Amino acid sequence: MIHVSPPSAIDLLSGAIEHVRPHLDRTLPVGCRARAFWAGVVVARDLGAVDVVEQEFARLAHDTGLVHELGAAGDAVVAHLIRWGLLDRNPFC
Repeated sequence: MIHVSPPSAIDLLSGAIEHVRPHLDRTLPVGCRARAFWAGVVVARDLGAVDVVEQEFARLAHDTGLVHELGAAGDAVVAHLIRWGLLDRNPFC
């Protein structure tokens, strides 16, 4: 019998987050960044448990300065974008 090692796990959520990160560059208008962030959540919503997707995208929003640039309500706005992205609903209509 030949032993075959299982394929290494691929972290698809991390890959999706790293794909979104350049679209959150601080040189871009904050409105464009918010839309790109939301779109990233929509695409990644099935790549992990809901709480993990929420945590990782919240971390991304903090790391890229999106929360700060959204002002005093930045955390609430990001939470709203994440929630609507997970539901595949467009908050920009």
